Amino acid sequence: MSKELDELQELARSATQDALLDYESVPKEWKENLTLGTFFPDDEHRIFQLYVATERPSDAIIISTARVNRNTRLVDVTISNLKRKVPE
Repeated sequence: MSKELDELQELARSATQDALLDYESVPKEWKENLTLGTFFPDDEHRIFQLYVATERPSDAIIISTARVNRNTRLVDVTISNLKRKVPE
């Protein structure tokens, strides 16, 4: 992996960890199949997607999608398939 991609992945990881603090934990039965996918939708962005791999790729369960701008280093994280924590 390139140095730039490593840096972008670390930005995505950190932002995703922060975003996940507001959600319930990933179910333990999902944890053994967690996978990180990396996508290059255009020249300006990199997308890092945390998902639960399944036998059929179309059935994968997406947990988070972090879109990182290569120029500004801004990260936008979307969490899916997890419940938000109820405020205490």
